[in-house]
Amino acid sequence: MSRQIKNKAELRAMVRAQLAKVPACEGACFGDIVWHAPDASGCNWSLSTMEGGDSAACVEALRPFTDQLRQAYNVPDEGK
Repeated sequence: MSRQIKNKAELRAMVRAQLAKVPACEGACFGDIVWHAPDASGCNWSLSTMEGGDSAACVEALRPFTDQLRQAYNVPDEGK
């Protein structure tokens, strides 16, 4: 599957909007979208560390959503 390019701000807004809808994420937040070289799946970004609230439960609750985003989008290459 070919990924569309989205800037970090767009992805950050999408994740934060979903975070607000998930009860397990109450009190939790993540720092940012982090660029990295493409992984085995071809995705070149991930979420920075989740903090506050029950961050482990929040990460698990968000995983289906973030997995879909990671399959659909990449961020502009910062390695150039």
